[in-house]
Amino acid sequence: MDLNQCICSGRNLDRFLRPTILGLLAQEKTHGYDLIQQLQRLQMFSAIPPDTSGVYKILKSMEEEGLVSSNWELGDAGPAKRSYAVTKDGVACLQRWTETLTHYRAQIDGLLNALGKIPGGGSTKNSCCKKK
Repeated sequence: MDLNQCICSGRNLDRFLRPTILGLLAQEKTHGYDLIQQLQRLQMFSAIPPDTSGVYKILKSMEEEGLVSSNWELGDAGPAKRSYAVTKDGVACLQRWTETLTHYRAQIDGLLNALGKIPGGGSTKNSCCKKK
């Protein structure tokens, strides 16, 4: 079994897109294309960049939830671009994400500690995640 294709490889980091997008927009408002470029430069998405259409779907969903706002900006040249910014509710959501991720990190540290005490607990030599 190719463990690089298994869920145990951590390849599915899509759930971290929402807090990452909020964090980037909390630093500065930006256009969708620029946001996607920033996401692709982050270490957590370097192996598998987020799907462009998926990012725009998340932005639309977050806008409907009131976490981000957008407006069209007309440039001197080229087409209009949609610019995104985090809202007050988005900042509150990001603060909650920070608390949640800190809690997850503590739980993961505890799990890694426990796995380190199991003979072969850190080994990837055996098949682990069978496809159903």
